Amino acid sequence: MAEKYTIGPDIDLDTEEVLLPSGHRYSNADAEADSEYFASRPGRPSLARGVSPQVSFRVPRDVKDELASLSQAEGRPEAQVARQALLEYLARHRGA
Repeated sequence: MAEKYTIGPDIDLDTEEVLLPSGHRYSNADAEADSEYFASRPGRPSLARGVSPQVSFRVPRDVKDELASLSQAEGRPEAQVARQALLEYLARHRGA
């Protein structure tokens, strides 16, 4: 599962050093470019052409906890794990 981040206080990139995993120092120019890039994105892309319908349902707490554990262990979002499980289930029962 992706790491959860807590937004902290603003920092001054001119005086504080923030290093990326590559070792590159993150600058105000980098922050501005990232800001413009993410502001231009309308949200998550559709899974298919057009609109991706959303499916929502309730599960028992132990199932949700197991999903969260598996998601974290695999480093994938819960939605991705659940989507894959549903697709595999439907594939097994197609034409049955």
